[in-house]
Amino acid sequence: MNVNNNMIKTLGRWCLVLQAIMISSNTVALKEPDYVNMNITIRNAMTGLIRPEIVYRCQSKRKDYGWHRQTKPGMQFSFPIILIKGESKIPAIHICYFRSALGTATLVIENTYLDAEMCPKSSCAHVATPKGIVFRGLEWDFKTVFPKLKPVEYLELPWTPWPNRT
Repeated sequence: MNVNNNMIKTLGRWCLVLQAIMISSNTVALKEPDYVNMNITIRNAMTGLIRPEIVYRCQSKRKDYGWHRQTKPGMQFSFPIILIKGESKIPAIHICYFRSALGTATLVIENTYLDAEMCPKSSCAHVATPKGIVFRGLEWDFKTVFPKLKPVEYLELPWTPWPNRT
């Protein structure tokens, strides 16, 4: 009788220990995700034109940032976005519609939290030039033994000319 009583007490203690472990593991799993802030920067670099003005509108699935107008080269506008840290496969997608004297362009910008770590604050920008929309920022260089960030500049999207008037 005494042996059965000790066995029941031991089983009860083990059940309490297992329950405590399960509760603590659930609280770790329910932890809030970390967030990373990032700015998407649009810059006007339409030099050498009679009308260097650009007009653009950026929007995401949840937010419309409205139309913005930049009349002179050198002007820029940044809007903040929030990304979930650890969600490298789920990008934040923003669609920007550009208009200028040279034509139109529709740019799709996809950012993950890794982009936010590569481009702190407004160090990366989408620049409107006479050639089109150019990305200026940082990217990983894996050609060396130790990967490092290097500055890059490439044409993302050329201007689509306005249709001819008849």
